[in-house]
Amino acid sequence: MSVTYNKIYQDSTSVPAIAATQFNTANPLPAGHVESFIVQWKGTGSAALTQSSFTQLLSSLRIVYNGDQWFNFNSGANGAAGDGGASRFNALMNDVGGSVTETLSATDIDCIMEIPCGIKLPPNSRFELDVNYYAMGGALTFTGTFELWIKYGTSSSAMVAGNATSFPVPEQSQTMMTVAIPSYKGAKVSGIALQSPTNVTNIETVIVQPLGNFGMSPSYLRMSSGASQNGYLYKDINVDTVGLVPSSFVDGYYFIPLYDLATDTGSVNLLITTITGAGTQNYTATPILRLPSGGSGESLPSQTASVATGAAKSILRRAED
Repeated sequence: MSVTYNKIYQDSTSVPAIAATQFNTANPLPAGHVESFIVQWKGTGSAALTQSSFTQLLSSLRIVYNGDQWFNFNSGANGAAGDGGASRFNALMNDVGGSVTETLSATDIDCIMEIPCGIKLPPNSRFELDVNYYAMGGALTFTGTFELWIKYGTSSSAMVAGNATSFPVPEQSQTMMTVAIPSYKGAKVSGIALQSPTNVTNIETVIVQPLGNFGMSPSYLRMSSGASQNGYLYKDINVDTVGLVPSSFVDGYYFIPLYDLATDTGSVNLLITTITGAGTQNYTATPILRLPSGGSGESLPSQTASVATGAAKSILRRAED
């Protein structure tokens, strides 16, 4: 097995600001088996930029390899507006086997988000990335860098976060939401990240039709995904200054495991009922897929000369051999 880390991009402009911002970039990539895609924010805030995790500022992230979309996730609610707890990006990373690592400081920022990948890239590959941030607000400033890394290594399957399905769910009325599943050969549906547009748990029950015909409460959904066993870890120095804080839920976010579901219909049905007082809200559902893949490490050139000498002697020796 060969593991290498490549920094593929860096700038000091693609960072959060007082107002909501959007940035995009594209760069070539070395060939090889991408074990994970890593985003790093490193710098200094003029004061505490969020209530807890730096990733509360992250509104959406979309990554494309060679024209094929691989990762697309939108946070359904503004986590930067004074809300504590784990961010929805933080929760998703914990749910799919990734991670968010942060310096335990209010103003010294070093936040690293590792997204599992598992895709083998051919020579002359290229990536494109779009990132959107929520507004920091006030007179807050962040000075630092935005860095993108690739970890080349080994994995047996690829993780794909597809386009979200959005659907209005009226209050106290069972509503069927049909979640579109991207079509990839051999793909299995590992789960669905279901989100409400507010940081409030407004769901009463969800019937996940591939899993049965009975309604699951929010606590039941979190039990089935493992989140209820303190499945989320996040930074909050108001609670703990020496380690990450465990959490069993993120309000308005639910990961529904589908246990590598094989579907021929191209969709999964969710029957959602919300609580009294929720009003009509647009829920979004992001399918998480697993694809069979295989490979190991970065594709690097290798030397085949029979002697450690100059080119002329090496060519001559081969000719004589």
